[in-house]
Amino acid sequence: MIGEKTLEEKPITMQEVKELLKERKKEKDLTYEQDLTLKYASTFTKLPKAKTQKLLEELKKLETLPEELAIKLVDLMPTKEEVIKIIPGKKDEVSEEDLKAALELIKKFKPKEK
Repeated sequence: MIGEKTLEEKPITMQEVKELLKERKKEKDLTYEQDLTLKYASTFTKLPKAKTQKLLEELKKLETLPEELAIKLVDLMPTKEEVIKIIPGKKDEVSEEDLKAALELIKKFKPKEK
């Protein structure tokens, strides 16, 4: 948008995106892109807001797990060891123990399949 600038940039969970867009929708109509993003976030968020925040807090306590990776894990909710090992980027040096601990936390918070 012309005349607008980024004031702050920080990673957020898909749940937070969903909440922000819902609030914005109450104030004014969403743009086409915002509406698509809200639909996407509503479809793919896996946990309610409170559980998302709790899981994120627990993941942030792991020493070698960066915040951005913790957010990715909350959004993706991987439940297999093979999957969780391929998510960290090359720059992320996450210990094997922290990945296993993260996997156990995710399994604990994962909603039961219907």
